[in-house]
Amino acid sequence: MDRVARFRQRYRHSSALVVAIALSSCPSPVSGVFQDPLEGNWRFRFVDRESDAPLASVHVSFPDMSESRASDSLGVASLASEANLLRIVATRVGYARMDTVVARPDGGTLVELRLTRSTIVLTSLTVQAVRTGTDSRELARQMFEREVAIGAVGMTRTEVRAVPAVAETDVFRSLQSVSGVASVNDFGAELFVRGGSADQVAVLLDGAPVFGPYHMFGMFGLFNPDVVESAELYKGSIPARYGGSLSGVVSARQRAGGTTGTRFSGGLSGVGLRAALDGGLPWSDGRWLAAGRKATIDLPGVDAPFAFHDLNMGLHLYPSEEHRLGISLLATEDRFSWDFLGVGESLRSDWTNLVSSVTWSWVRGNRLTSDVTGYFSRYEGHIEVGEEQSGLSARNRIGAGGVRAQIAVRGEATGVRTGLLVEGGPVSLRGTTGPGAYMQGETLGTYLHASVFVEVEHWIGALRLAPGARLGTERNSARVFAEPRLSARYHLGAFAISGSLDRSFQFLSVLRDDRHVVPGAPMWFLRGEGQPVSTAEGASVSLDYWRGSRWTGSATAWTRRFTDISSWQPESVRDLSALQYHGGSAYGWELSLERHAGLLRGWISYQHGWVELRDGDGRKYWPRWDRRHEIDATLNLADLLGFSASLRTTVGSGTPFWFPAGEFYGLRYDPRRRGLNGGRDDFTILSNVQGRMPYYGRVDFSVRYAFRWDTLAIAPFVTIPNITGRQNVLTYAARPGGSDDRKLTPRHQLPLFPFVGVDFRY
Repeated sequence: MDRVARFRQRYRHSSALVVAIALSSCPSPVSGVFQDPLEGNWRFRFVDRESDAPLASVHVSFPDMSESRASDSLGVASLASEANLLRIVATRVGYARMDTVVARPDGGTLVELRLTRSTIVLTSLTVQAVRTGTDSRELARQMFEREVAIGAVGMTRTEVRAVPAVAETDVFRSLQSVSGVASVNDFGAELFVRGGSADQVAVLLDGAPVFGPYHMFGMFGLFNPDVVESAELYKGSIPARYGGSLSGVVSARQRAGGTTGTRFSGGLSGVGLRAALDGGLPWSDGRWLAAGRKATIDLPGVDAPFAFHDLNMGLHLYPSEEHRLGISLLATEDRFSWDFLGVGESLRSDWTNLVSSVTWSWVRGNRLTSDVTGYFSRYEGHIEVGEEQSGLSARNRIGAGGVRAQIAVRGEATGVRTGLLVEGGPVSLRGTTGPGAYMQGETLGTYLHASVFVEVEHWIGALRLAPGARLGTERNSARVFAEPRLSARYHLGAFAISGSLDRSFQFLSVLRDDRHVVPGAPMWFLRGEGQPVSTAEGASVSLDYWRGSRWTGSATAWTRRFTDISSWQPESVRDLSALQYHGGSAYGWELSLERHAGLLRGWISYQHGWVELRDGDGRKYWPRWDRRHEIDATLNLADLLGFSASLRTTVGSGTPFWFPAGEFYGLRYDPRRRGLNGGRDDFTILSNVQGRMPYYGRVDFSVRYAFRWDTLAIAPFVTIPNITGRQNVLTYAARPGGSDDRKLTPRHQLPLFPFVGVDFRY
């Protein structure tokens, strides 16, 4: 029996009500009654996330109470209940299904919920919004309620701008400030997640992989902060739809642009110039975006002249309420060239990225959604030392194309998402032969891997089960792999207890030298036949706390075991044949607390981590990202008479280093000295004995003032990294031949240096 007939039977004498129901766009039968929104002691107002327009005819059900409502022309529905927590399910044609738990707001009974248009890229089984608050609260609640992924966090543009960074705001440095991510030194924006190295964190932009996600040897993230709408970080407990990385996934989404007219924004900082244009298409329902950034850097104390630029473009079309087409493009280039002090030699490095994707999304009612993404990502890296045209060099190229398709079916208590991924392309790594070369030898191959995945969630009362699995094969090594995931969450009022088990594989890795950290483009290689595949197995458990709209907190414990991790610790011969595969384990626990609303906002976390690896001979060692204790605090003073201020503090125990055993003489490339001789004739020799640096402490501060000049919004700012001037140690060098042959000379990190800039919007 259809919906209108059912209500006609129930309300035979109310023709006006029957007409209202017939005109309603609610997709499923309303089993309850339409209620005057002024009645009851709970009131819900549903609005469009983008435009804030009220949404009528939203079907609202309360599963725990067997009640249903529909919102009126003002987007308002009400319910008589004395409960302080309510689970609600809201559906409407053209919008993503919302399934969430809301708490009674302080000082009132009106709860505003924002529905997201179903034409967004749907990356999970359920999507929901919450009572209006800050962007951080909304994104955090969406990620928490959407799926059981322990430790997953999100960053919106609001949070990114709230974290002080070197020269200007940075997506990756902002993600470094959350629990579970270790900070290694002042110079790196790289993410070391739960015991893993930076190349074990996959980076995606609108579904396409990014192989060189950093500028300036990892000092800055690749993403323009004016372009990225949000970034989600999955730590260890990675959903089955993602594959190919051991420790984590960063999934960033480029913003869609404005709806009408043309908007202009950008900034000028110590890094360079940023500019972005966006607007709506005049002839159709669509949005466009174009942005660029150009930088030339020569920071005091770094002594590394550098230049990079990037370009972003995007187009989003909405041919109907059920369909959406998104096109995304990112092109970047980095160039570094340093002439050594009059010795006729130089170190040169450059790398480029081209990341593109096309995504089609389709929503069939409120139960069935699907999307298909086709993408191509090209990366080229080059390192050369010596004379121009005749130097010793290494070159790396990747051309990866792929298709990702997925479909989700949602029910009141059960949901299933399944899909497939096919990705492949050539991978080459070549090094010239000769003394002092960055590397010798070559590895070539074309990889092709295909996989299918399934994710299931099922509610049993307050228990939410979320098993998943990914099964695939990789042609180059003729391997079949299975990645199971098992997650569950139990809700206890304002608390939730979650647990997960997972296994992951990784075929592409960076050829990194953890002992002699080499500046230059990252060098990726593909495992060939006979070479082992890196594997990680992990478990985690967490207790999460949600209270009203202001506070969230969590306590998490985790453990991971790594097998066949590629490691390169060359001494005199930098040949690919020296590549080894190490194993080890890591464990840790984290505490975090975040305040989302009020004049003073921010988050604070403490993490304890322990990472130990074994080399090919069975000897134990600590990788350079093994920081045992770390406290991070980020505070943001909201707008006060046009002023806002941000403070980030990081205090941690010292990271490991290998003791210098002495130095040798000769004109030879030494990565620790960044060149051939460089004005000196001595080079460091490392021992196999490790120590730890002194504790690390750093305070960054930023203040800005926002005002308007006619139609132009201007916000000048001052950022001061390391405002206390603490001399954190980067590494040590030996100075033999003096009164004490065992004396170590520290080399320090960034000094106190202010950066001045301005952001603008028209």
